[in-house]
This record gives sequence, structure tokens and C-alpha cells, in this order.
Amino acid sequence: MKWIKVQRNNENKEGDSNSSLYISKDLEKQLKTKKKLVFGQREIPITVRGTSSLSENSGNDFQSPLSIQLSSQLFDELLIKESSVYQMYDTESAIHIGPVIGFLLGEQHYYYHHRRLQEITDAMGAYERVGGLFIAFSHCSISWKENCLYGLYYNYQAQKWQYDKLPLPSVVYRRGFNERNNFINEACNDVNWKVFNEVKVDKWQLYHHLKKHHALKPYLPETALLTVDNILMFLEKYSKVILKPNKLSRGRGITVLKVVEGDEIEVHDHRKFTAFNLSRLRLVEYLKEGNFFERDYIIQPFLELARINGSPWDIRVVMQKSPLKKWVCNGIECRLAGTGKLLTNICRGGTALHLDEALKQAFSAEVDAAKIGEEIKEIAMEFCGIMDKTGMHFAEFGLDIALDQKLRYWFIEANVRPTFKGFKKLDKQIYHKICYEPILYSASIAGFGWEVY
Repeated sequence: MKWIKVQRNNENKEGDSNSSLYISKDLEKQLKTKKKLVFGQREIPITVRGTSSLSENSGNDFQSPLSIQLSSQLFDELLIKESSVYQMYDTESAIHIGPVIGFLLGEQHYYYHHRRLQEITDAMGAYERVGGLFIAFSHCSISWKENCLYGLYYNYQAQKWQYDKLPLPSVVYRRGFNERNNFINEACNDVNWKVFNEVKVDKWQLYHHLKKHHALKPYLPETALLTVDNILMFLEKYSKVILKPNKLSRGRGITVLKVVEGDEIEVHDHRKFTAFNLSRLRLVEYLKEGNFFERDYIIQPFLELARINGSPWDIRVVMQKSPLKKWVCNGIECRLAGTGKLLTNICRGGTALHLDEALKQAFSAEVDAAKIGEEIKEIAMEFCGIMDKTGMHFAEFGLDIALDQKLRYWFIEANVRPTFKGFKKLDKQIYHKICYEPILYSASIAGFGWEVY
């Protein structure tokens, strides 16, 4: 594996082909028999030529790349960027340059605003460990006819994202979903890319899958699809329940219902600012008017979570695959709901805390924070092992786990598109580790190496 810089060669000498790759004389013996160049999804026949005009740096580290040149036509066909530093390795008949990694984002234009790109911009702090071409794109930016896409690439020299015509990546880190949940996977039939975080598993599918596994079943709150019969049955059984949109995250669309007295139900609809009471009969009408039954909701008992100064808190666990392709826990944070609020999400006004700090504030009795941390990791690792057995390619989860007031664990939710705002406020070192891990993993599964710092 060598670190390289790629330049355009505009000087066509007699006998040179339009697909010439120029290397230093000391590399010519090793590479002169190679017949094609692979860059992302592009494989192009080449002729390798040695030249004494190129420097003979070792190429053993990012800061001292060796130079190679491509004929002007080859340079353009590859859609390669001169501003990047790449890795290069050879196989029996080919030279591979890369990695070429894609971030698949959502369709909406605001995804490409610099504020929404902040997390993947922060991830570029790992650039000098892997090099390559990093691309941010959406489904609709792909041109299958041209075998390319139109999106943003990270210009390492300028330290910013720029728009251009770009090659299809060899690895896709999925950070966005649209209604065609499997679009990118359908494309895998025609494109030889590796996509991780392939699908967004909804809450109902996940509950049904996990409850088959004895190791996790004790941690799952009873869950049912929202129907008139189920809402009345759950209220009778639990007195306080929570309604969640099956396919949304970050606390969007949540409603809490509580039996207060007689026929009265207290409603905390998080589209509104205050709680209000309804009769049971009026409650069903209210839910119908709000299209709750048509909008694919689930219902669960409301868990009496551990509290700090009267506010509930839960635990976000970030599980990621390392470049060694093994699951690791890269972060645990606690999220404390704002005063008078039921939702702990940071984007809903929650506050991030360290686990030991949250446990100390929540429980007057002495608790073993280290033991609880290890048990949380065991639950998270068990979950990841179960998901690997689905055959789908996952490499990152944000898991929401909670402790109730009796120190019992509950598995709340799993997100394949987690956000890390709490970690950024709580511990920058952990935040950067979380941002960098998918970059190192992407390079690894693309067949390239990574620097160990």
C-alpha cells in the first residue's frame, strides 16, 4: 500500500496511449504488467509507463506521497480529483486507487446546508488516516446513464465541500432514507458497491424480531400496533401509555396518555404546548381526527424511568464496527429531559450527562456505575449480534436503553441514523472517535488501509 498524489499529464509523447499511467522508474518493474486501473466503480484498461521525471518518494506516509500521472483522457474518464491524497495497491492484474467513499444523504435540499453537513465535515478529521475521495450525494443525484453522480466532494486542500461530477463510490455509508427504503439495495444488483446501514428497521419490525430472542426479550416493553381495541386494552392494563410513530425518531409525533380519574384521560400531545383532558369516548374521536390510526403508530406502556430532580433520563449507546470489522461500543451518554418535559432527546431540550454522574444523582443508594456500564454494553453487543444474523449490513447503531426506578433495564429503540449532539457537548474526544470510526471502517471494507494513531 502506497500513499500517492495524482496529476494530469498533458504531454502525449509518441507511442503513448490515451490511457497511460506514468510512474517512477523504481515502481515500473512492480507495476508494468498491470492492465487496468480501478477507482470507485470505474475500471479502465491502462498502459503503465515508467518515467524519470517523477519523484521517488517512499509513499509510506500521508505527508510524503509519491507522485503518479495519468494521461489527460484517463484523468477525465476516472473523474479523479487532484486535490486528494490517495492510497494505491496492486492485485494480480489491476492497480487500485482510493478509497472512494459515499455519504448517502436525504433528498431535501437542506441536507446539503453546511450546518447539516457538520457531522460528516467533522468526520473528515480522520482524512489523513485514510485519504481518498469522499462524496456526499442523494438518490436523485445519481446518473445511471453516465455511470456517475452529481454531488459534493471534500476538497482536502481547500478544507471544504465542492460540487462536481463524480464517480460512483465503492462503499456507501447510508445517512439518509426516503420512502423507497430499499432503493440503494436494489441498485446493488447493478453496482458493485458495499452499502452499510442498508435499511431503516421500523419499531414494529424490530420488536417482532427481538422478542424471538430470549437474551433481549426481558428488556422489551410490551408493544402493539395502535388500534381502538389496543388503546382501550393498554389503558386498562397500564393506566399510562405512550404512542409512537412507527417510522419516526428523535421524539417526533409522540403522545402520552394517562388515566387520571373515572372516565378522564390526560393527553400530552407533543404537537401541542400543554396537557389537556378528554373522556375515553372523546379520546378515540381525537385520535381519529388526528389520523393516528392511519399514520402507523405503535402503543407501549409508559415506563417510569429513573429521575433526576423529577425529570426522566435514558441512555444513548453508540455501537460501531471498527476497521477490524468487529462491533465496539464507542460512547455511552445519558440524556436528561428538560424541566417539566417527558422526552429526553437532546434536540427536544435534553441535557447530556456522563453515566456515573446520572446514576449518582438519580439513586440515593450506592450503585456500581462500572457494573451497570458493563451490563449496558452486554445488552448492546447482544443486539448487534442479533442484527448481524439478519444478513443485512449494519455497522452503526444508536441504541436507546433506560433504567427504571427499580434499576431494571429497558430496551427502547435502535437508530441506524443516530445523531451525536450530546457527545459533542459532553466529550469532544468521544465525539471525534464516533465520527471517525465509520470512515476507518469504510476504508477497510473498500480494501484499503488506515493509519493507527
